[in-house]
Amino acid sequence: MGKINIILLIIIIIVVVLIAAAIIINPDILTTNSLKNADIAKEIYGFAATIKKINNNILTYEAMIPLADLTKEPIKTTLKTTISDETKIIKLKFPADIINATESVYPEQIPLKLSDLKVGDIINISSTANIYDSLKNGTEFAINDIFIVEK
Repeated sequence: MGKINIILLIIIIIVVVLIAAAIIINPDILTTNSLKNADIAKEIYGFAATIKKINNNILTYEAMIPLADLTKEPIKTTLKTTISDETKIIKLKFPADIINATESVYPEQIPLKLSDLKVGDIINISSTANIYDSLKNGTEFAINDIFIVEK
């Protein structure tokens, strides 16, 4: 009886170590398409996100996807998108002092490159096409603009 318990314990330890190694090597293994069964908004052209990883032209970010019921908190999910040469990356710099509150205030738009973005940046992603189907199906979609607001 004692031999069987030791063998079973060794097997359990090996399985736990293999699972831990798989998660360390590929942390995205835990990411599932949490949007598939969620009641997200039917028209989505953009959302806020936080950059988690930048690898060549692939951006991994934690997105805040709006729900159909806008009174509920958006769903946080991790997404990956390939950034193309057509994607515009723009920093929005608002004036430090607003002199006349009766006039419209527009931010200065500073063009950036993908290499200017860094992990932890809070961005707003926009697309000219409705990305609802892509989000529900877990397929890639085109990002037209990435906006970052200067802190």
